[in-house]
Amino acid sequence: MTNNPCCGGEEIIEKLIKEKAECGCGCGDYKIPDGSKIDNPPKSKKEINSSLLKSLEEESKKLNVTSIGYAKIPEKVFKSDDDLKYPNAIVLTTPIGMDIINEVPSEHTQKLNDELYLKFGNVTYELSDMLRKEGFKTQVAHPGEGLIDLSTLGQDSGLGYFGKNGLLITPELGPRLKISAILTPIENLPFSEKNSHEWIRSYCKRCNKCIKGCPQEALIGNDDELAKANLIDEKCIGCSHGCTYCIESCPFFENGYDWVKEKQMKLETKLKEKGKL
Repeated sequence: MTNNPCCGGEEIIEKLIKEKAECGCGCGDYKIPDGSKIDNPPKSKKEINSSLLKSLEEESKKLNVTSIGYAKIPEKVFKSDDDLKYPNAIVLTTPIGMDIINEVPSEHTQKLNDELYLKFGNVTYELSDMLRKEGFKTQVAHPGEGLIDLSTLGQDSGLGYFGKNGLLITPELGPRLKISAILTPIENLPFSEKNSHEWIRSYCKRCNKCIKGCPQEALIGNDDELAKANLIDEKCIGCSHGCTYCIESCPFFENGYDWVKEKQMKLETKLKEKGKL
């Protein structure tokens, strides 16, 4: 079993940054050492009791996890990806610190960003070990690796919804968050049956602030039903210089989730009254 990646301090962080193949937004090809301290049990339990699940959620809050959700990996995705070991996911979010948001894009900002990935990764391994200790097999989807589309898992778990900038938007943090997940065979997790944040799609269809706020012109609008902008990877410096302009320009960051929702609900009421919705 490999030691925790943060045990080597600054040297490990610098090594990971230098070896990074693509980006640290969950889409890179580089591999971070396994930070598990407990091996997977030979055979996994398939059901978790409410007391243990509550303890997991309470422990996650102590470790600066803002929200926790549960999702089933779509069968088509799971069966077509040999790297995925288990079909269900415990999805975690944590805030991007204002120390990163307030910095201009630079190598220093990216280092802060990478340190956050590593720290949140360690938290995910710690919670994973908690489950392993109780007899459940797990696989960590590290926030800085591309094992699976973490934003989609976050949406599927009901924690939030995609914004035009392609980022998951949640009530607690808007788009100012990192996502990780613990994959597991546990079958009785409280999976989300519906997503109450779907209205975000309608708001984002009209809002182009993230597109206008990107100095690299890395986001291009489109007319698809998801209202997501197209990302030009080679122009985006979010994964090389820690750029957060698409977050900072987002109304969900500037004004908060509740403010945006109230504005959207008022608009929908007016449209209904005029028979346009």
